[in-house]
Amino acid sequence: MRFIEDILRRVPEFNEFMSVSELYESSRALAGEFKDVVELVDYGDSRVSGFPVEALIIRGGEGRRVLAFGFPHPNEPVGSLTLEFLSRVLASDRGLLKSLDATWIIVKVADVFGAKLNEGWFKGAFNICKYALNYYRPPAYMQVEWSFPIEYKSFKWSKPTIETKALMRIIDEWKPTHIYSLHNSFFAGTYYYISKALSEDVLKLFRDVPRRYNVPIHMGEAEAPYVEKICDAVFRMPGLREMYDWLEKYLGRDPSNLIEHGGSSYDYAKRVNPDVFELVCEVPYIYDYRLNIDIPIGVPRRDILRISHRKNKMLFEDFEKDFERISKYMSADNPFYEALSYTKRVMKPHLEAEERWIETAPELSESATVAQAFDAYLNSYISYIFRYGLMYRAIRYEMIKGVSSRDLEETQYLSLKKLEDGANELNRLSNYYTIPIKHLVSIQLAAILLSLTKA
Repeated sequence: MRFIEDILRRVPEFNEFMSVSELYESSRALAGEFKDVVELVDYGDSRVSGFPVEALIIRGGEGRRVLAFGFPHPNEPVGSLTLEFLSRVLASDRGLLKSLDATWIIVKVADVFGAKLNEGWFKGAFNICKYALNYYRPPAYMQVEWSFPIEYKSFKWSKPTIETKALMRIIDEWKPTHIYSLHNSFFAGTYYYISKALSEDVLKLFRDVPRRYNVPIHMGEAEAPYVEKICDAVFRMPGLREMYDWLEKYLGRDPSNLIEHGGSSYDYAKRVNPDVFELVCEVPYIYDYRLNIDIPIGVPRRDILRISHRKNKMLFEDFEKDFERISKYMSADNPFYEALSYTKRVMKPHLEAEERWIETAPELSESATVAQAFDAYLNSYISYIFRYGLMYRAIRYEMIKGVSSRDLEETQYLSLKKLEDGANELNRLSNYYTIPIKHLVSIQLAAILLSLTKA
C-alpha cells in the first residue's frame, strides 16, 4: 500500500475536465516524449472524422496485459483524467513501471462522438442545470460499453458500434488479463463491480479509500434489481445474461425483442480470455450525506420502492406526451431524439417488470434504510431532469436547421421549465455537494492499483 500512497500524493488538482482534443494532444505529447516505452496506436475510426480510437501502449513487462478505458459512457469523464495522470506516471517512473510487470493499453476516450456532445459542461464550476442542458447519453444500442456481440438463449446481438469494434480489436490482439472500465455515476456513493472474488483485505480498502477523501461508499439501492451484492458497495459484475433472466422471470415471457443492445466489455472479453478480471469503479459527481446512513427506518423496502415506482410512472407518462408532440418534427440524424426514442420504447416493459419484482421479491420485506429510501425517491427526479435536458437539445438541434413550429417552441419552453423545476426539487430535498475531481481520480486510481497488485 505504501507505493500506492506515494502515487496518490502526486495526483494534481483538477478544476475541470479535459476536452477530447486536449486528451488527444496530451497522448501525442506523451508518446513523443517517452518513445522507448510508449507507443500511440490507431485501432479504428470513431464517428468523428479525424478522431480515431487511439490506445497508448506502455510496455513495462510481460506478466500482465492491462486494458483501461475512459468514457465508456460519454457523460462519464472522470476516468479520462485518471488515465491522463496514470499514463504519465507509468511512462516517467521506470521503477514503478517495471515493478508492476504489465503492458498497459490505455484508451482515454472510448466514445469520441458522445464525449464531444458533453463538452459543454466540462469546463467551469459544476451546475446541475448546465450539466443537463449539455448532457448526452446515447441509446444503449449505440453505447460503446453495451454493444459488444453476444448470444444468450434466444437473444443474439451482432451490431457493435464503430468504437466498440476498435475495443474488440484491442481485446482480440492483447487478450487482457485485467480490464478497467472507468465509469462514474451522478448522485451516489462510491461503488464497485468485480468479475471475480477479491480478498477481504482488498474489499475493505475499497471501502476505506473513498472515506479518506470524504466520499462515502454507496449504501443505497443497487443500480439494477438483478445486480448481486457481495458486500457494502461491492457488487458482482452484471452482464446481459443477468438482465435477460430478470426480465424473463418478472415479465413471464421471452424478453429478446425488448433488449435493444449487446453485451458489455466483460461479456466479450471473457470469451477471449476466460480468466480475465474486470473492475468498474463508479464515483459520483455530487453527494448527500444521507446516502451513507445505514439505519433502518422501520418501513419495508417494498413500500418505499412502490412510492418511487409510482412517481417514475407518472413522470414517464408526462414525458411521453411531450415526446409525441415533437416527434413529427424530428430528423433521423438527431442524436438527442434517437436517445429519447430509445427511452420511450424500453421504459414501459422495464417498469412492468420492476412492478412485479417490487410486489413479489421476498428480500423487499426487510426494512429500508435511510440511504435506500433517500436514494430511491431522488433518482426519479434525476432521470426526469436528464430526459428533459435531452428533449431541449433535440428541439434545439432541429431549430438550428431551420425547423420552426409552435409545438416545438412551446415544448422547448416547457422542457426548460420542467428541467429547472426538477433541479429545484432536487435542491429542496437534498443538501448535496460537488466532490473535487482530484478525489474522484484518486479513488479510481487506488482501485486499479489495489486490484492489480493485491488481488
